[in-house]
Amino acid sequence: MASHAIRSRRRLIRTAVTKASSGSSLAASVSRIALSRPARAAYLVLGTAGLAAIAVALVGPKRIEREVLKPLRGATLPQAEKLWADAKPLRDQIAGIFKTAGPGRERLVRSFQSWIGHFHAT
Repeated sequence: MASHAIRSRRRLIRTAVTKASSGSSLAASVSRIALSRPARAAYLVLGTAGLAAIAVALVGPKRIEREVLKPLRGATLPQAEKLWADAKPLRDQIAGIFKTAGPGRERLVRSFQSWIGHFHAT
């Protein structure tokens, strides 16, 4: 029920902005850009970065490193090293494929990079 009220409020705000900016094409395009999904994502990223900066300023960088970053690094580093070691046979196999590819090697590498990029994006 609360989400319905939030959606209704957003619609009212968008309607008000659209009606106010309908007279000028520049204002309409600026408001359309400002209310777009990528813009909202940018606002979220900037807000999060700002809050992190405020936290570092209030608490102090040394204390953040001592109480947050080092324990986090200590918890994740052994797992990352294990995963890297477990992937060694696969990495060697892929390197062998590239070495034996012959004249079409560059195309194979580009295709593989494209596939990895697609896999990483999803």
